[in-house]
Amino acid sequence: MDRRTKIILLIIGSVILLALVIWFFVWPLLQPVLPTFSKPQPPAIGEPQPPSTEIPNTTTPGGANGSNQDPLTVSPGSDNPDIQRIIELSRRAGVLAERAESGSSQGMFNNYADAALDASPELAKKFLAQQAELRKAHPETGPNYLTLARRLVEIPESRDTINGDAFIVRVQLQVQVTDNGKTSTEYREATVRFDRQGGDWVIASYETKPFTP
Repeated sequence: MDRRTKIILLIIGSVILLALVIWFFVWPLLQPVLPTFSKPQPPAIGEPQPPSTEIPNTTTPGGANGSNQDPLTVSPGSDNPDIQRIIELSRRAGVLAERAESGSSQGMFNNYADAALDASPELAKKFLAQQAELRKAHPETGPNYLTLARRLVEIPESRDTINGDAFIVRVQLQVQVTDNGKTSTEYREATVRFDRQGGDWVIASYETKPFTP
């Protein structure tokens, strides 16, 4: 091997060694202080999301109400008290509807007693009467009867304004019904009316009917 070849091999080896030193020792030390040009990434699953409050999309399954509006997003510091109140009433209506439409004979339909806790005295009596009727129709000692409701969407009568002392929220639900081992699926729409009484909003009326998704 001549002198010129040895020099070329020595230069190549030196370049490779220098590259390895930079890659494994120098580059890791420089990364924290170098500016990043990557695009911001969304939070990973499980990480806290930026705070926001939404009124659910008023589009029903299958577009039954003909609305394609986007959800109304409101920051916690919004200065529109009506929007914040509508969000609260929509949430209460959804919780009530799921509670009222989910019960079982083995649980003695105590879901109606729970629903009565957030209702006016007149509506509470109606819930307890429905509980008594279901207990008679489906006694605890008979075949198991179970309904399990899952809300699909809450639809407030207005998305940004409350006019007057009454406000209505419709809640559409999917209900799984199990009767003596046989299971079927129903779709129900609950209409919840709130009445303003002083500074409070009381659930004064609750009605349900089937709907087609």
